[in-house]
Amino acid sequence: MSLTTKTEILSTVDRARDELAAMAVRVDQEVLSAAASFEGLAKHAGTIMNLTAAIIGCVASEDVTSVLAKVQTLGSATKIFIGKQLQATDGILETIATEGKVLGQLSAVAAVQEGIALQIKLLSVLTNVEVARIGIMGTGFQYLAHELASFANSVIEDTQVLANQIQGRRAAIEETRRTLTQELPLLRTELARIEADLGAALAEMEVSLGQLSSVPVQFRDCVQDIARQIAGIVSAIQSNDITRQMNDHVQQSLAFISSRMRGDVDADSGSSQELPLAYAGITIQTRQLRAIDETVGGWTSQIRACTRDIQRVSTSGVLGLGPTVLDQERRLSSQLANIQQLEYKSQAYTGRIQHSLGGLANLAQSVGEHLKRSRSVRDRLRLLAFNSIIEAGQLGSKAGAVLAISNSIKEISATWSGLTEQSGLAMKEVSGLVKRTNAVMEAFSAASTEHLHEAEGQTRKGLDGLRTAADFAARQANGMTAAVEKMQTKVAEVGRTADSLDACFSRSEAVLSELERLKHRLKADHPGERLGYDAGEVERLFSAFYTTELERNVLRAALAGHALPVSQATMAGNSVELF
Repeated sequence: MSLTTKTEILSTVDRARDELAAMAVRVDQEVLSAAASFEGLAKHAGTIMNLTAAIIGCVASEDVTSVLAKVQTLGSATKIFIGKQLQATDGILETIATEGKVLGQLSAVAAVQEGIALQIKLLSVLTNVEVARIGIMGTGFQYLAHELASFANSVIEDTQVLANQIQGRRAAIEETRRTLTQELPLLRTELARIEADLGAALAEMEVSLGQLSSVPVQFRDCVQDIARQIAGIVSAIQSNDITRQMNDHVQQSLAFISSRMRGDVDADSGSSQELPLAYAGITIQTRQLRAIDETVGGWTSQIRACTRDIQRVSTSGVLGLGPTVLDQERRLSSQLANIQQLEYKSQAYTGRIQHSLGGLANLAQSVGEHLKRSRSVRDRLRLLAFNSIIEAGQLGSKAGAVLAISNSIKEISATWSGLTEQSGLAMKEVSGLVKRTNAVMEAFSAASTEHLHEAEGQTRKGLDGLRTAADFAARQANGMTAAVEKMQTKVAEVGRTADSLDACFSRSEAVLSELERLKHRLKADHPGERLGYDAGEVERLFSAFYTTELERNVLRAALAGHALPVSQATMAGNSVELF
């Protein structure tokens, strides 16, 4: 080996060793700075996760998770309330129509009764005339004339009362019919609108509650992945002792090669016993430096991936949750107010209906009293007819006119009996209407709205809890935004760490390139057996410098001409789904 070759080897090896030593100092400084930066990021990530956990705990409470079911119960109760109101209104219209028919029947009865009263009054006059004509013989018949006159006045008065009652009821039910006919379409429209609005609000609330439950969890998972990356990077960088050791061992190996070359006496005469060892040693060191580069390349790659993920983290989804849910809460609260307003309208509506239909009970009472008097009149007419026949029989041949009066009374009695039966039938129908009306009015009673009021109370309580959760989520989200902004601000600084580490280890790449050139030069200048070496002996010599399993595996691969062993990753993966 020429002096030039030996000098070149020594100068290259010595420069490589000095460059690696200088690089180690700079790398230590950068690694310490990077570790501190990532520890700061880890704290910010921990703060964000604590805030997110608080949101998740709040939205997972029973007050929030049960609110949708409570609002759905309210929707069901409202539909039932609406259905009952509409069904009851239809029933009232049917009742009014039936009552109108009954009033027509009673009007016909009253008209006939009024005509009968006039007939009875006329018979009273005729009886008085006949009593005057027959003189003292008609004294017994005088009682009949008095009874007929009194009876006619009573019937006229009773008939007038019934007629007035019928007229009043007709006016009342006509007003109710007109009111219901006008208001029922409006009521149907109002109820349908409330039902549709409530349904839409329910659908939106279901989506919002789903977001309220899922978005914080997704955000937490995202930040947890980033936190794992940060922890992995911190752990890897803190394990810089390994790469520092590898660098130190390469320097020691290079010093060993330099020492052996300087002590090689034969090199002065143009040959060298240490040249194969130097060649093998340089080959090993290039492999060791490549292993270091791969490790550090993993660091810088992970650092850049992590910083990209952090920069893409957005709290917009979480930040918008509170306002979105609050808006839905306000809409549902508005629906509650609409339902209450509907109840108020229903109460006023019910008051008018009750006032109108309340007269039906009075009508039933009046018809009952009229029926009682009608039956009494029927009995009295029968008695008068019987007495008049007896009186006519006592008058003998002079009883012709009296007998005619008696027959008229008998005919009137029969007619009145028929009217009494009609009044009885009308009374049954009116009583039936009263029962039907009472049943229909149950839909407008306080008891009918009890379930709706209970659902309203539960919904209001649930919305209060939802409002509290949404306010809390909004406040926490603001804190998370601040923490994310701090973390992203820190990322710019951390991003420079990767560049600095690349710059530092670029010196290692320069050393590696120089050693590779030297190795190729030796191989070109000394072909054949001159570079042959005993692999076992070389491994024995250089193993003393390598204390880790990785280094020794690299040593064996270099000597055997195999590829570098794959080192296990020391950091978490960076596959993070962001939103």
